[in-house]
Amino acid sequence: MKYTCVDLKYAKLHLIKTKKFRSINIKILLKDEIKKEDITKRNFLTDYLVLTTKKYKTRKELALKTQELYSLYISAYNSRIGNYLITRFNMSLLNPKYTEDKMLNESIDLLHEIIFKPNAKNEEFDNNLFRMIKNDIKAEIETFKENPKMYANVRMLETMDKEKPFSYHSFGYLEDLEKITPKNLYTYYKDFLTKSSVDIYVIGDFLEEEMINLIKEKLNFKTLKKAKKDIYIKHEEISKKEKKIIETEKFSQSKLAIGCKLINLDDFERKYVINLYNMILGGGFNSKFMQEIREKNSLAYYINSSVSKADNILLIQSGISYENFNPVLKSIKQIIKNMPKTVTELELEQVKIEYLSILDETYENLDSIVENYIASDLLNLDDYELRKEMIKKVSLDDIKKVSKKVVLDTVYLLKGDNNGKD
Repeated sequence: MKYTCVDLKYAKLHLIKTKKFRSINIKILLKDEIKKEDITKRNFLTDYLVLTTKKYKTRKELALKTQELYSLYISAYNSRIGNYLITRFNMSLLNPKYTEDKMLNESIDLLHEIIFKPNAKNEEFDNNLFRMIKNDIKAEIETFKENPKMYANVRMLETMDKEKPFSYHSFGYLEDLEKITPKNLYTYYKDFLTKSSVDIYVIGDFLEEEMINLIKEKLNFKTLKKAKKDIYIKHEEISKKEKKIIETEKFSQSKLAIGCKLINLDDFERKYVINLYNMILGGGFNSKFMQEIREKNSLAYYINSSVSKADNILLIQSGISYENFNPVLKSIKQIIKNMPKTVTELELEQVKIEYLSILDETYENLDSIVENYIASDLLNLDDYELRKEMIKKVSLDDIKKVSKKVVLDTVYLLKGDNNGKD
């Protein structure tokens, strides 16, 4: 596998050459400092762009064109990473060596059409399609509370700090949706294309010079913007006592969401130690949470933890019966507090093996490889081989040290109205 980064001035082009797969994938990332009021507009815009174009005005016409290109796959979605809102345009095509030589050119033509030639007239998007997409987004926003696990997580993060980007709703807001019109969305689209920081990733078996020329010709964004703000969110305030919120909804199972702030992690701890710490704590079936709370004492239907590095947050999620809330919370606190005393060399070695195995598996999947390169670029992570070596160097003392930087901040319980499992 060969990696090359080319500075196109308006974008960074990342070329990942490998003969391991039959497909070629192109991912375009447009990155902006996140603003709460932009989330709904950005979701609306990406939904519109992949549904219709100036040439292919209906979903059926666009679908027929992708079939003509040997089932070409194109999608777009938005995500937040730390302080940034990131839009991804993804295209996956069968390598032209298995189809026709012209397929690469025609496929990138279609990607160009979707991004740069939307279905618009007089600087205004099509009203009929606009209304249809608006109704779909409205339904998604209105029904998010029907997913109790997601709802509990969102409410916990809002309670932690409603001013920080991690508290923003990724699906958008009804009050912002009502302000969007076909005209002001088109104005936003023009700003989006000229004010975003752009990275383009290409992976597969291709001719490097040909690919560079095609990208320059067909995916030429008119922007020279570079990202300035640090992607990582820092916690200025550390509470001496955790915040605790209990709300009741008509769900059969109570959902517990706990947020822990990660304080002053150094570079090595953020890249490596916190991953292994999390796996020991609650990131797998053999974790302390699973073994102590679920398997040994049967206090939870499920319990796990995960790390959001860019947010400097460790998130704990659990499904419980309400009467077990206090015992579960007490046990979670005790396990976190006792980590420096109870963590063992055996646990550390076991999660190292598991982590390295997961890392190896990601390099068996084309999309996962690209996402690893993207994460490495966004979060300044090391390359594959160095990551493997550095994971092996994490010591028990490192785990103990980082455990003292995990501060339980917010406890949110979505209380179910009975004890059944949902």
